[in-house]
Amino acid sequence: MKIGHWLKHFLVYGSGVILMNVVPFALIPIYTHAVAPHEYGVLELLNRSQELLLLLVSLGLRSTLLTFYQMEKGSPERQRKLYSTALLFLTGSSLLMLLGAAFFARAGSDLLFGSPTYTQAVLLILAATYFESLFQTAALYLQSELKSSLYVTVFASRAVFSVLVNVVLVSWMGWGLYGILWATVIQTVISTLLLLVYIFSKTGFAFDLALTKDMMRFGLPLVPGAFAMFALNNGDRYFLNIYTTPADVGIYGLGYRLGMITMSLVLMPFGKIWSATMVDISREADGPVRLGRIATYLLAACAFSTLGVSLFTPFVLRLLTTPAYWSAYMVVPIIGAAYIFYSWTVIIDASFYITKKTGYKSLILGLSCLVILPLYAILIQRYGTMGAAWATLGGFAAFAGISAYFGQRVYRIHYEVKRIGMVVAVAAALYLGASLVPPTDWITSIAVRTLACLAYPAILWVFFATRGEKESLLQLLGSLKRRLGMEPAPPPAAAEWPEAAISPVPRNDNEAGR
Repeated sequence: MKIGHWLKHFLVYGSGVILMNVVPFALIPIYTHAVAPHEYGVLELLNRSQELLLLLVSLGLRSTLLTFYQMEKGSPERQRKLYSTALLFLTGSSLLMLLGAAFFARAGSDLLFGSPTYTQAVLLILAATYFESLFQTAALYLQSELKSSLYVTVFASRAVFSVLVNVVLVSWMGWGLYGILWATVIQTVISTLLLLVYIFSKTGFAFDLALTKDMMRFGLPLVPGAFAMFALNNGDRYFLNIYTTPADVGIYGLGYRLGMITMSLVLMPFGKIWSATMVDISREADGPVRLGRIATYLLAACAFSTLGVSLFTPFVLRLLTTPAYWSAYMVVPIIGAAYIFYSWTVIIDASFYITKKTGYKSLILGLSCLVILPLYAILIQRYGTMGAAWATLGGFAAFAGISAYFGQRVYRIHYEVKRIGMVVAVAAALYLGASLVPPTDWITSIAVRTLACLAYPAILWVFFATRGEKESLLQLLGSLKRRLGMEPAPPPAAAEWPEAAISPVPRNDNEAGR
């Protein structure tokens, strides 16, 4: 795929993801003014538990569908049958599992909160989970088809509707925690039913038992790894619930959410394109080199996003929340750094999906859990929320290292390790320097932090970008200007991936970034 094509879809997905997250960003002041930190902690644990349930009921179908769809390229009828079969199967299987879980709602409330007080809240989360599992699976069809504009429209509309329902139930009617939960159920049910009508109008109703078995054989080995990934992403909240208070869970959960903004700004729009194109890129003659170069660009973008979010979060919290939540800013840069490591694993995972050796994922995630779970237990018990953040960073660093170790043995990607290290180091140095000015001095601090953010791309342009990269970027900028009517000259041919400053084929294992 040409850079221009990638850029087009990335900008569409990126603008949509920003809208999808900026709109719900309005929920932060609604939630933090409507519920105290301890109830925000209850909500955080319920949301994390919903993610766990989604992993269980999806049976690995999401990763399976994206991979199988690419492998059925050239057979549109089979591609449509793939999604129709998956949705029909999930409609029945997830209903049975969640109805069974509903009988244990009281026990779930006792387990999470030490009392049956939140049994109704657990039931509401189970109802929302059923429809959410169908919504997420149906939305993959739009992603597989690279219908980026429609995908963004669907999710952005859903986000706006969610805010409106929350305003009515939480702010206007004053239902507090249960208003938030009912708003989740209402917007999930309506958005899911509308999307399913559209998807089935495209795929028709067809169920293929043999295809279901093939998907299960591919997807089920991913489920244990998905649970391990859940422990990496969410286990800290449960350990905090054991060793600290629900209020600490709520404050940490807010900081964690802000630290993950890099996921929304960079990794999510990238992932929509990546999952639909990584197989094609790997099949090219210089596929390993291009994959490695894409990793460099992705990590540089994630570092830039994390730098900006970490520097300005203290001011955002003071503007949007009550003083009880202001300390959440302390964990943001650490969580952001953890997700820079995570973004690298997104590229590394291509090695396993390309070769269909997904069994390695469970092994890697299991080994990573052996690192992070003891870190959670030790650091959270001693240092509370800051211990949780540092444990997350350590666990994600281990996850990236273990993934790279096995990934390079399955399908070698030529990572530009030196360049990646330098661009991340620049972001870290700028953050530490700008943080020397305390956020209490608003004018000076904002000015210094703005300069630090502007300095990052300038430094990369001057010291790290190769001539080919600069020329390609200038061509793309010129093309955008012409499309906007700012420059009359005819556009040049679409830019290929730029040549890197290193040899196109590494000469030894160290140069390959093994």
